[in-house]
Amino acid sequence: MKKLAVILVLSAILTLLIAPYTTSVLATNNNIVVQNTQITTNPQYDRDPSILRATDNTYWLFFARGRDSRQIRDFNGYNPDLDYYDIYYKTAESIPGLEMADETQIPLTPPDNAQRDISALQTKDGIIRVFTSTGLGEGTERSIYHYSYDGSWHGPTLVPGTDYAAHISVLEDRGKIWVFFDVGYKLYLVSYDEATLEWSSPIHLADNATLAKAVVDEGKFYVVWTYVNGVDIWGSGIYLSTSPDGITWESTQNPIAMWTGEGVTNWDPVLIKDKDLFRLYWAPDVGSEGQFLAATTSISPTVETSWSTPVKLTTSSYGENSWWDFWPQPYTNGFQYLFYTSERNATATDRIDGNIWLKLDVHNIYLPLVQR
Repeated sequence: MKKLAVILVLSAILTLLIAPYTTSVLATNNNIVVQNTQITTNPQYDRDPSILRATDNTYWLFFARGRDSRQIRDFNGYNPDLDYYDIYYKTAESIPGLEMADETQIPLTPPDNAQRDISALQTKDGIIRVFTSTGLGEGTERSIYHYSYDGSWHGPTLVPGTDYAAHISVLEDRGKIWVFFDVGYKLYLVSYDEATLEWSSPIHLADNATLAKAVVDEGKFYVVWTYVNGVDIWGSGIYLSTSPDGITWESTQNPIAMWTGEGVTNWDPVLIKDKDLFRLYWAPDVGSEGQFLAATTSISPTVETSWSTPVKLTTSSYGENSWWDFWPQPYTNGFQYLFYTSERNATATDRIDGNIWLKLDVHNIYLPLVQR
C-alpha cells in the first residue's frame, strides 16, 4: 500500500511539472490538437531548427535567423527563401528549458552562403559540428560548410564535393560523418573518415529528389525525400531510399506518404526511429490554406502500404489568413518532442515572422499506429 501511494504521488508530481508545457487531445478528421510552445520571439525570420543532446546532457538547439528587415513573408515582396541567414543557438539542461534560454550567434564570419539549412550533431570525439547550406537560397559560395565547437568555435570549413548543394542532412555512423544533400534534384552523399581525415567522392542515391533527411538503424541507412522532376511535378509525395552500406541504394517505387487534394504538395520529410516504430513527419502545402505539419508511422518502413493513415498536427489558417508551418525536427527520449518553424502568431489567427515552436506529446498520441 505504501509503495502504491509513492507511485501515485510521483505520478501527480510529473503531471504538474509537464502540464504547463502541453495539453494533447485526439480530434476528429485525422487532426491532432496539441498546445504549442513558442521557443523564439525575435521579429526577424527564424527557421529550420536542429536539435541535439550532448554527452554532458545539455540540449543544443540551432536555428537560422534572417537578416532582412521586412521580416514577414510577402510584406513588401519579402521572400524568406531568398534571405541571408545567421546561425543562432540555445542551450539548456532540459528541452522545456530552451524556451527561456539565451540566444547566441555563432561568432564567426560566414561565407557568402545563405546558411538557410542547418544540420547539427555531436561526434564521438565530443566536438559539436554544425553543417549549413544555401537551401537553394542566395550566395556565391554555394557548397556545404561546417562549424565546430570544442570549447571555442572554429570554421567555417568547406565540405569538398558539395558544389551547389541545396538541402542537407548529417549523421555519424561506423567511424564516419555522412553528409546527404541534393544538387539539381538528384540526391548524393559524401562521407568523412574520422580515422584517415579524408572526404569521399560523392555517391549518387536517387533522381527526381530533394529535401532528404537520413537516419541509421541497426546498420541500415534510411533516407526520406520529396519527389520533384524540376518540370511539372513538384512535391507529389514522400519516398524512401535504403542502403546497408551507404554505397548501394534502393528506393520505393511509390510514395510511402502523401497528403492528397487538388494542388497539394508535400515537403520537408524527416524520419525518426522510436523503439520499434518509425515516425515520419512532413509539411504538406495546401495553397491558400497554408502549410501544416502531418505525420504517419510504420513498423515496416520499406513496405509502401504499411504506413498509417496520415494525421494533421498543426493548423495553418484562420478565416482568410494563412501561414506556413514547416521543417519539422523530431526528438524522442521517452516523450515525443517536435520542433518546427511557424509563421503563426501567438493565438494562431494570423501570419507574422517565422519563429521556432515546440510540441510536447506526453501521451504519445500524435501518431496512432493505424495500419492500412
